[in-house]
Amino acid sequence: MPDPSVACEQCRAPLISLLYCFGCDALQFPSGEVTPHEALGIPESFQVDLDLLEGRYQQLTVELHPDFYTNASKREQRQSELASAVLNRAYNTLWNPVARANDLLPRLAQGTVLDERQLPAGFLMEMFELQESLDDLLDSGTPDEIVQTRTDLAERHASLISGLALHFAEAEATAPPSTLQTLQTDLNAERYLHRLLERFPV
Repeated sequence: MPDPSVACEQCRAPLISLLYCFGCDALQFPSGEVTPHEALGIPESFQVDLDLLEGRYQQLTVELHPDFYTNASKREQRQSELASAVLNRAYNTLWNPVARANDLLPRLAQGTVLDERQLPAGFLMEMFELQESLDDLLDSGTPDEIVQTRTDLAERHASLISGLALHFAEAEATAPPSTLQTLQTDLNAERYLHRLLERFPV
């Protein structure tokens, strides 16, 4: 639902997206940073309706496309280019659950200091050992061994990502510092697992 406190600069109708007014077809010129959720008019939550996201993105892509502003003022031409770039970044962020989590967590954690280097107990040593064993595996392992190891890591990575939804639901409800730190710790761990998975041949 649009926020009635955020109105179009021209017709004063409530905005769905902070980039464009569907009521009077007017580009918007927001003065501050526009979050991905605000750009696409999606409720600010980790849980995203992907059908709504896709539909809203396609709709705004058409309305903001610079080709439609070739006869507009220089200011509007420039804004359509900027808004299109913001829209594309917003869509990519919200479509990817890890990018979405990394974008949303700092806003949920405002006023809470998080340890951005903390990892689960024993995780770092395990990653060092996995790095060493992976060196040997990729050098001399059989194709079946490589596939199985990648499958195991991919399942662990997917399990970590699926667990984000539960923690975000709690964080969005009450924002307890312990849950916020758990989310940060999980995202720190995700980066290590992601880098390991990138080492496997496609």
